[in-house]
Amino acid sequence: MNAFTADGERVLSVHTVAVRFGVSDRTIRLWAVQRRLPGFKDGPKIWRFRASDVETLRARLNIRRRNRVDHDREPGDDS
Repeated sequence: MNAFTADGERVLSVHTVAVRFGVSDRTIRLWAVQRRLPGFKDGPKIWRFRASDVETLRARLNIRRRNRVDHDREPGDDS
């Protein structure tokens, strides 16, 4: 497997992405099938992901998580 795309971008395996998100390999495959995380097949059962797509999703999830925390806080709550 080539670890980079033709334009020089790093390509990551399912397991590497799962570790970065703290989820199972199965979850990453599900996200790929649901098109929540853009990826491509490198064989009949092997998914690969561009590092930039992984970081984009991670940033989106962090923003969503931050917004949820801010929303759950009571006004005037400084904790």
